[in-house]
Amino acid sequence: MNGDELVAAARRPTTEWLESCFGPGTVWRPAEAELPERLADAGARAFLTTVGLPAVSLAFADWDSTGLPADGMWEEDPDELFGNRTPDDDSPPVCLAYSIGTHQARHLMLRGDTGTVEVYDPDGWDHACGYGGHAAGALPELVGALGLLARYEAGLTGDDADAARAEFTALLAELGQGPGDSSFWEHLLTSLEEECGAWED
Repeated sequence: MNGDELVAAARRPTTEWLESCFGPGTVWRPAEAELPERLADAGARAFLTTVGLPAVSLAFADWDSTGLPADGMWEEDPDELFGNRTPDDDSPPVCLAYSIGTHQARHLMLRGDTGTVEVYDPDGWDHACGYGGHAAGALPELVGALGLLARYEAGLTGDDADAARAEFTALLAELGQGPGDSSFWEHLLTSLEEECGAWED
């Protein structure tokens, strides 16, 4: 696939395309009855049951979602995670959020009410600053970009990693997932750049 074809496929990821990126049998696709009751966003529910999420480890990028098939999605109150509650606030959660994978211990949390994906940084939780930024407006955006990441592994870890990273970043920008759009991708790309420097040393 050329760049335009990759972007087109990543914009509307299918189970088949994701398995072409990650390998056969790597996509976790829960049944409707297996989804959390408070995952209310219709688009997220439809994507999970018809396309699914990659349940994989990408060691080169420190991404892990291998626990999804056995454990499902970790569920938590995002206001609690992100420090938006006062200590004496015992009111019920407005919504719940669901972890769909981790990068360097940061969880990507799918909001049950809107279907957007946000970053939870556990290092900031006890300082009331666990919010790590916006990751994606919807699951397909994020999952499609993860598929691209898997396809670029050889280039991003090869002899010309700088060129591969620039090409990959340009494709992310076309998807609206570039460093200026997504805190998750900004952090991951910075990590890859630092890792590349370590390889070169």
